[in-house]
Amino acid sequence: MDQVDKQRPVILMVDDDEKLLAAVRRTLSGCFEFVTHTDGQAALDWLAQNRDRTDLIIADLVMPNIDGISFLKQSARMAPGINRMLLSGNVSSLSLREAINQAMVTRVLAKPVSVAVLKEAIDRILNIGVVVKNVSSGPTALMVNNAIDRADFHTVLQPRFRASDLGLCGAEVLCRMPSLEKEFGIDEIIEASQDNPVINRLGSQLMAIMIDQAPRYRALMGDQANLAVNLSLFSLKTPQFFELLIRFYEKMRMRGVTVSYEIPERQLLSNDLEMLANATRLRERGIALLIDDFGSGNNSLDLLRQEVFAGIKLDRDLVRGTMTDFLDDAFVEWIAQVCSKMGLSISAKGIENPGVVERLRVYGITELQGFHLGVPVSLEEWEETAIIPLKASG
Repeated sequence: MDQVDKQRPVILMVDDDEKLLAAVRRTLSGCFEFVTHTDGQAALDWLAQNRDRTDLIIADLVMPNIDGISFLKQSARMAPGINRMLLSGNVSSLSLREAINQAMVTRVLAKPVSVAVLKEAIDRILNIGVVVKNVSSGPTALMVNNAIDRADFHTVLQPRFRASDLGLCGAEVLCRMPSLEKEFGIDEIIEASQDNPVINRLGSQLMAIMIDQAPRYRALMGDQANLAVNLSLFSLKTPQFFELLIRFYEKMRMRGVTVSYEIPERQLLSNDLEMLANATRLRERGIALLIDDFGSGNNSLDLLRQEVFAGIKLDRDLVRGTMTDFLDDAFVEWIAQVCSKMGLSISAKGIENPGVVERLRVYGITELQGFHLGVPVSLEEWEETAIIPLKASG
C-alpha cells in the first residue's frame, strides 16, 4: 500500500465502510491511485511518510477512534497544502464551521455517496486546482457561512416575460450578499458554496424569507406569481433538504404562489442515478425542475433524453451568440424545435437588446429574461414603483 504510482493523482481515503473503499478502488483505480484505511491513526502514520506525493485526503465524519473532523485537523497541521474532503450523512452548523475553519475542508459530500458523484467531486477539486493555502484569493464557504450569521443577505426579483407579447409571467428570485459583493461577484460567491452544506443553510434561510413574503408576491403579480428558485445539485441530493424543497413548494402554493426550481447544466450528469431519482420525485408531485445555463456543458441532449425536466433556460452566452455566431444561432433554433416537440418550456436569459427578442420570438422561445426587459430589484422597490410591467409593455 505504501508503493504509490505518481503518474496518477494520489488520494488518501479513510472510511470504516470497507465496501465503499473496495468499490472506490475497483472503479476508480484507472484514474487515481487510492491509498485506503479504515483506521484514522494508521492513515495519519502513512501521511507522515507520504505527504509530499499526496494530492487529496478524503475522510468520513463518523469513524471509530478518531472522528473525521479530528483526523482532518491533524492532517491539516501535518500537510496544510493538501486539499481535504469530508463525507457525512449529517453535518451540524457547528461542525460545518469547525470543518471549514479548523480542518480547512475544501468540500463536504453528503452520504450515502455514489462512486460517480465522488469521482466528479475529485475531478472538480483536482482539475480546478483548489489549493487550501490559497483560498484567500477567492470567496469561501466559511465567508458565506459568516455572512449568514450576520444576516448579511437578501433577495431580489428579476422579472420574467412571455416572449409572445412581453407580458409579465413571473420572476426569478436571486440572492444578494452586500458585504461579500464588495470584493467578489455573486456568481463566484455561490460557486464557492455550491458543493458545501452551507448552500443548504443559505437556501433554507432564503426560503423562509420567501414564505413570509408570499402574500406580497401574490398581491404584486396576481395570477403571474410564478417564482423560479435557483438550486444546487448538492441540495437536490441532500435527503433532508430535498424534503424541505417539497414542503416549501406546498407552503408557497397554499399562499397562491407557484415555485419552480432551476439547476445549472454544468452540475448535472445524465448517468447520475440519485439526481434522476429525485428529479423524478419532483416531477411526480407536479414540481417543475428546469435545466439552467442550458448549452454551457457537454450533457445537454443526454439530459433531455431522461425526460425528468420540465424545461430549459438557455445559457446567456449562447443567447448572445445568436446575433453573431452561426453555430450558436442554429443550435438555439434547433433546440427550440426539439423542446416544442417534447412539450418542454424553453426560456432565454441575458436579453440585452430588441434584436435578440425578435429573433428568439421567431424561433419559438416561450419566455425571456434580461436587463433589456427588467433589472433585478428588491420587492420593496417593485411595490413602490410598479414600473417593471409597464416597461415590458412599452
